Order: sequence, then C-alpha cells, then structure tokens
Amino acid sequence: MRKFIVSMVIVASGSGGCQQKQTTNPVVNQLDKNVGQKMLDIYKQVKTYDHHPVYEVEFSQDACGYEILINDVPLHRYLLPGSANEQRIQINDHLLKTGKQEMTIRLFPPMLSDGSWSPTLVDASAFKIKVIHHQSKDALEDYKQVFEFSTSNQPGTEKFMASGQKFFEFKGFFYAQIPYQLEGWQNSADLRQENQDQLLKEAVTAYNNFRNVLIKKDVNAYGILMYDKEVEIAKAYYWSTPLDSKERWNEMRDAVLEKREILPLKNFKMVLYAGGKVVALQPTDERYKDYLSAIHAQTADEDIQVSFLLHKKAGSNELTPIR
Repeated sequence: MRKFIVSMVIVASGSGGCQQKQTTNPVVNQLDKNVGQKMLDIYKQVKTYDHHPVYEVEFSQDACGYEILINDVPLHRYLLPGSANEQRIQINDHLLKTGKQEMTIRLFPPMLSDGSWSPTLVDASAFKIKVIHHQSKDALEDYKQVFEFSTSNQPGTEKFMASGQKFFEFKGFFYAQIPYQLEGWQNSADLRQENQDQLLKEAVTAYNNFRNVLIKKDVNAYGILMYDKEVEIAKAYYWSTPLDSKERWNEMRDAVLEKREILPLKNFKMVLYAGGKVVALQPTDERYKDYLSAIHAQTADEDIQVSFLLHKKAGSNELTPIR
C-alpha cells in the first residue's frame, strides 16, 4: 500500500485529533523540555477571528496522471493507474494572503493496465476540479464555490481535446478572502539566480540531514527543524488552543518514533517552484516519480511519502523547510 503525505504535513498523516500513543522509546524520555514546550506553545501565536474560512480543492480524474499546484507550489501529484473520484485536500497553507490565487493543472499520459505508459494522453482522459470554502466548524456540505475547471472534449465527440498530446496544462485564478497573512515564500531568495550546481549540493545536504533526523528518531532536532513551518500551518488552520498544539505535537512525535525504514536518497532531480523561491528534490524512479519529495519510508505494510520543500528566507543563506 502507498501512503501519500500531502504538503501541509511532513510525516504526520492528519491535521490533528490524533490520540497520543503509549511508547517506551528512550528518545521520549530524553526529549528536551524546551523544544517540546516551544512546540506546545505554538497556539499562542495563532489569532482568532470572526470567521475562519477553510479552502479546499475537490477533484476527480480518469485515464491520466495529474499534478495540482496552488500559487506554483505543488499540492498533489498522482501518476499511477486508476481513477480518482471526488478527493478533497485543504489548501489554506498554500494561501498566503487575501487576493488572487493561481491554480495550475498538469495532465500526463496514463499508466496502462500492463504497467507500461501510454506515450500520449488518451480519448478517455478527463479531469475536473473546484475550489470551495466553508467555515472551519461548519459541515463540509455547507460550502461556497469560487472556482471550477473541467477538461473539454473535441467538438461533437467524447474524446478529450488533448488526446494524442504528450502533455496538457491549464492555468486559472480564483479569489480567496482569508483573515490571516503568512510570510511563506513571499520574500524568500530567488533560487534561480544562484549557481544551480551549488544549490543542488545544498539541497542534497539538507535532505540528508533531515533523513538522519528521521533515521535517528531525533525528536528534538525534528521539532527545531520544523518549528517555523509549523507556526505557519497552525496560523493557516486556526489551531488556537492548547489542545490543538498538543495533538499536533503528539502526532508529529509519534510519527518520528514510528518503526519505519527511511530509504536512501537516490535517483532524483531538482525542481524549483513558487517562481524559483522553493526547491525540492524529486524521485525519477518509475515507482516513485509521482512523489513530491525524494524522501520516503517503508513500514511492513506501506510506502510513505515524506514531503520536504525548502526555501531561503529573507536574510538567510540556509535552506530550511517551508512546506
């Protein structure tokens, strides 16, 4: 089984509400109280508002691979066979401030039932997506729609308009009204201006350092590394209570301590996002090429994708996690 960890979560598979697991791992007893308390106090930096809108994408796909980007930052990618029906992913952490937001949809030729790849998109290829928002405590059915896109067919046929092409891309925009503002990658360094060979070396070092944190199950180092990113995620999803921070930290800590094999970093490429302000290393192996990050792990039952997007925040020359 393959387990997909979307960009708003690093090695935790949810957004809170996870019951703390009992463990006797000695790493827990060695946890630096200052690091743990800092993570538990994140809620103090989260403002409350009169309204708490949660934005989501809802999408479905057939006979094609796809990639979804919000504001040129990857949200989700899937390239394996099969269809996706009405999946939903929250996107608040991709929305930095009120205003116009960019949606990018990329479609790729499908994997066929025999495990080979079609050279082109096919007649049955189809994709549709909409952006909705609702109040965080409201029922999901009580939502407003602000964006919709669906692929078109060739006139007078049921054949996808881009059938026979190797690639299809759509860009559109929607307006989001949100009460918070995130620094995100707005003022981060433009990595396109740097020596790309040197940037690749720096990215590999950052990825391997993170892998070592996971291999050693170093909860301290993990909390320090993820702190800035976690503050932004908490603000984006209005996690403003002590319980919110406690559940999130317990979830993250349990995921680090879970028994899993962190696979070697190999067969990857460097990709820039967000107008050159965000960098990722992504697998090129057929089996994993739809992963957003070249860090992945295995347990006895599943493959686990670990999202790890980096930037250089204003005034810094160090690559640090952004999503």
